[in-house]
Amino acid sequence: MLLQRKTSVTERIVVCCLSVACVFFYMAGAAQAQDDCSPTADRHAARISALPVRDGQAPGPYPEIFGRHAFTQEFGNGWVFELLPTEFGWSVRIYDDLESANRVDMSGITPPYGAVPNPRDIEGWHFRNADNTGPNRGEVNAPQTDRLFFFSPALSGTGGFKPSADETAPRLYEPSPEDGRGRLKIIDYGLSDLAPGQKARMTYLQFEACLTWPKSEDEKQQEADAQSPVFLPEDIETFGACGLDLAAYELDAAVLPRILAGDLDGDGAFDETAQIRRKADGQRGLAICRAGTWLDLAGFEDQAVGEALRPGYIGQMEAWQMVPPDRGSFGYVDEPPWPQADGD
Repeated sequence: MLLQRKTSVTERIVVCCLSVACVFFYMAGAAQAQDDCSPTADRHAARISALPVRDGQAPGPYPEIFGRHAFTQEFGNGWVFELLPTEFGWSVRIYDDLESANRVDMSGITPPYGAVPNPRDIEGWHFRNADNTGPNRGEVNAPQTDRLFFFSPALSGTGGFKPSADETAPRLYEPSPEDGRGRLKIIDYGLSDLAPGQKARMTYLQFEACLTWPKSEDEKQQEADAQSPVFLPEDIETFGACGLDLAAYELDAAVLPRILAGDLDGDGAFDETAQIRRKADGQRGLAICRAGTWLDLAGFEDQAVGEALRPGYIGQMEAWQMVPPDRGSFGYVDEPPWPQADGD
């Protein structure tokens, strides 16, 4: 187990368990402000991120694309956000799969369906007047820098997104408040083919975008359970069967969630880490149950661990989270909001 401590005006502790996953403990720090792309109790949220540049420098604050390139971002659930090149710019697509030949464009339900430009299509001529002699001041009916679109996770895999060949017929599926919603805001862009009479082409695009979609009832229930500090009988049974001496220790959560779960050691098996308290003296620590079989305890050392951690360090933690080891120390991208400590 690798333990590391970083100290400044506030104190922070990072504990990396084994070789694959890390558990971050936070002892004091400032809360991070939430923005309008944060998940809620009812909806997931995912921000489209800037991609690393090829020369290894840090990416800019906004995603960007140029020329005839495509932009692709895959989410943890297998969905894919793409900007695909078109004749005059790019078009937004949200697929239910990255590579499948039968993947479905879930954003195909976005209206309008007729001759008016769709918000997913971002093309240079949208921003020019009718004869291409100046900017569009309303002469051309086309969406501008704020693009709102829909996508339907419920119909993933059905192939039921194409409109009827009869334009007067109803759509097979219409967007509803229960569907996914996306917003793309154009920050900057570049145009070419600006001579009068030509059709302007977009050659550069800088943007920010966010997707939100409903949580299932099972997801809501799991999240509600994760916010409960009360250990269930099956939690106690799991750690007891793993070898935890329940006569000497009790499962006791000082912070949420009460259990962190995942593959800690890279063997493909499911591991769980719970907060525990030693009954004899109240000292807090962790019980790490690997594959339901091997038990490790942390936080009960009688002497300092290295030069950083004093005995009882687990009792000082105010928050914890499991992340991959290559995520880096504090200050990484998408760092969660940490609690604000007294005197920070």
